Amino acid sequence: MPLLDFMIRKGIIVRITSIPTIRKMMCFVALLTLMAPVKARSDFFKYRDNSGSLIITNRFEDVPKKYQNRVKVIWDKDLEAKDPLAKRRAAAREQQEQRERQEADRLVQQDAKKKKQAKKGQTLVIEMDEATGEIKRRFE
Repeated sequence: MPLLDFMIRKGIIVRITSIPTIRKMMCFVALLTLMAPVKARSDFFKYRDNSGSLIITNRFEDVPKKYQNRVKVIWDKDLEAKDPLAKRRAAAREQQEQRERQEADRLVQQDAKKKKQAKKGQTLVIEMDEATGEIKRRFE
């Protein structure tokens, strides 16, 4: 036991926990994980009242009992697809991506054109360095 006392004094071993304590801690962590809020797709409820107005709510409890039989469940993505602002943002994002792709293609074509122009009227010279065996290519 002198080795164990030495290790405890030096802070190498602080405490040897028992198996039941470890189990309790694992259960506690699992419980916390289950209780943590999870961002999931939420559902919304829509219905029309007697005056014909469309009402959308995220709580079924808010729907009056007389309208609960005509409630339709819709998801976030369904609402987002119908949202004019979201449509405009998506269209603007798509246009920006398309402009970026066109600009990248234009730059690649410019690069290829410059390389072709630089090689016109020049001769390709291939040399081999006998010491290293390296092949060198250059235009003259």
